[in-house]
Amino acid sequence: MRSEQESYRRLRLKTMERCESNLNGKGQSVRRKGDLVDISGDYQYRAINQGNTIQRFWHFSKILAIDTLLPPCTDDTVLDVGCGSGVISHFLGATAEKVIGIDASPDAVKFAQKMYANSNVHFQVGLADQLNEQEASFTKIYCLELIEHIYEFQFQSMLGCFSQLLKPGGKVFLTTPNYRSMWPLIEFLMDCLKLVPTMADHQHVTKYNRYRLRNLCVAGGFSIQNICTMCFAAPWIAPFSWQAAKKLAKAELTFSHIPGSILICVLSKEEGR
Repeated sequence: MRSEQESYRRLRLKTMERCESNLNGKGQSVRRKGDLVDISGDYQYRAINQGNTIQRFWHFSKILAIDTLLPPCTDDTVLDVGCGSGVISHFLGATAEKVIGIDASPDAVKFAQKMYANSNVHFQVGLADQLNEQEASFTKIYCLELIEHIYEFQFQSMLGCFSQLLKPGGKVFLTTPNYRSMWPLIEFLMDCLKLVPTMADHQHVTKYNRYRLRNLCVAGGFSIQNICTMCFAAPWIAPFSWQAAKKLAKAELTFSHIPGSILICVLSKEEGR
């Protein structure tokens, strides 16, 4: 058990300064550590358990998508990058052999440890794109709605880390807002009405669509196993019927060209990398 804990500690990340721009005074790229707004450590937990029906279903849709497209297996060793308050790590840990959740927010990790840490689910403070990696440690990596919070060059660096961390045949599950959908309007309205911590520019600094995401992932050495969207219509009917919303959400995942608000990309590590 102690040796396992030591191996988890070696998966730490280097720190970097919080910034508003991706350039410093010398015109060099500056790494982004976190958002320009403070988000409580229990945010994702409250959203899926205590939010309004649309918000709860929106977050539940992530679990539904994982269960449909890339469910964990009993022998999986899993990394959850940007784990937040630990909701997804907890779900993965119900099946996977081992789960490590990392997040840049000490408050989120503290909450996750209190709520969900157990013998096979561990949490630690860390940044997504500078892992002190152990090569070929994981069978699956999940990274939900993180990449829009960092700059493109950081995402490219992170894909390289993922490739090193994955075992041969390993998979990656990515999600991010789809800026060729209704999402920009939803984001604008939520910011104007102050329904969530400010997203535009304060949280979301890189905007993805299906083609940009696909091209970056392929350039990073991954093959695309699946690319689709979710949260097109399903969350909006959840207040009327949760079960009908679940059925619709599953159907949305099967139609790759529906312009849902959230992009999902399942990647496979190419042989020989």
